[in-house]
Amino acid sequence: MRAKTGLYISLTLLCAAAVLVVGFLFFRLGRMNAGEEEEERTYDRYYAVICDDPKTSFWQNIYQGASQAAEEKNACVELFGANLSSEYTTEQLMKIAISSGVDGIMVLGSGQKEMTDLIDKADAKGIPVVTMYTDNSESKRCSFVGVSSFSIGNEYGKQILSAKKEKLRLQYGEDAPRAAVEEETSVAVFFDESKLMYDQNAILAGIFDSLKREAPDESFSVRPFSVDDSSPFSVEECFRDVFMEADIPDILVCLSELDTTCAYQAMIDQNMVGSVYILGYYDSEKILNAISRNVVFSSLAVDTGELGRYGVEALDEYITSGNTSQFFSADVTIIDRNNVADFLKREDPAGE
Repeated sequence: MRAKTGLYISLTLLCAAAVLVVGFLFFRLGRMNAGEEEEERTYDRYYAVICDDPKTSFWQNIYQGASQAAEEKNACVELFGANLSSEYTTEQLMKIAISSGVDGIMVLGSGQKEMTDLIDKADAKGIPVVTMYTDNSESKRCSFVGVSSFSIGNEYGKQILSAKKEKLRLQYGEDAPRAAVEEETSVAVFFDESKLMYDQNAILAGIFDSLKREAPDESFSVRPFSVDDSSPFSVEECFRDVFMEADIPDILVCLSELDTTCAYQAMIDQNMVGSVYILGYYDSEKILNAISRNVVFSSLAVDTGELGRYGVEALDEYITSGNTSQFFSADVTIIDRNNVADFLKREDPAGE
C-alpha cells in the first residue's frame, strides 16, 4: 500500500514538473519566434500578463494597452497562454513566468493561498508583481491596478434606478402612480465564484449607498447570487435556472462579460425581453449590439487600455525607484442607448 502511495505521489510530481517544463519551452520558443519576426530587437525589460482566459476581448485589450505603454519604455509585454495549444491555469502560468525570470508580472489577483504564495515567491526572486482587476492584498504585490468596487456598486445603483424609471415609464407613461413607484423592485447581483468576498461586499455596499441616497422612499430587494464561472456552460445553466424560477428578478446585474452575454441569451431564449432588465459589464461588440437592440439596458465599461498602461507604469516605477502607488484606478463609463452608437462607431470606424 505504501509502495502504491509513493508511486502515485511520484507520478503526480512528475506530471507537475512536465507541465512546467513544457510551458517553459513554449514560452522560450515564443520569445525566439517573436525575436525573429522583430529582427531580434533587444528590450530593456520583459513583462508578463497573466489571467484566467487570455483569449477574451477584455484581456486582449488590457494587453494592447500594456504593449503600447511598454513600447514607449523599450519594454516587451507577453500575454501568457494566448498562443499555447494547451490550457494552463493562472497558477501554472505564474510558475512558468517565475521560472523564466521575467522582469515583472501583471496578474489577475485572487484570494487563493496558492496565488498569494506565488506572488510572494516572485517577490523573493526580485520579480515585482502588480495585481490586475482583482486584488490580493495579503500578498507582497507592489501595486493593484483596477477600479474601486464601491464606486462600481454606486454606478450600478444609479443604473438600477434608471432601469426602474424606464420600466415604469413604459407601463404608465410619465406619471406613474405612487403605489407603483413604491412597489418593491427585486434585483439579483451575480458574482463569479472566483471573485474575492470583500469585493462583493464593497460592490453591494456601493449599490445600497446609491439607492438610499437617490431614492430613500423606494423599496428594493437586492440579493447576491454566486455563478460557477469554471466554464461557459455552467454560466449558461445558471441563468437558465434563474429564468425558470417562480419569482424572476426585475433587474439582473452582471459583473463580467461572460455573465452578461449568457444572461441576455437566456432572456431571449425564455422570451423575457422587456420583462427583465439586464445591467451588464464591458463593451464587447456583442454587448454593444445587445444595448442597441434594447436587449441589454446598459453596461459598465472599464477602460481596459488604461488598466494595461497603468500596470506597465507601476512595474516600471517600482523597478526604477523601488516604490510605486499602492492603487491605480482606471476610468469607468456607463453605456446605454443614448451613447451606444458612439461606441459602435469606434468598433467599426468605417461604418461597415
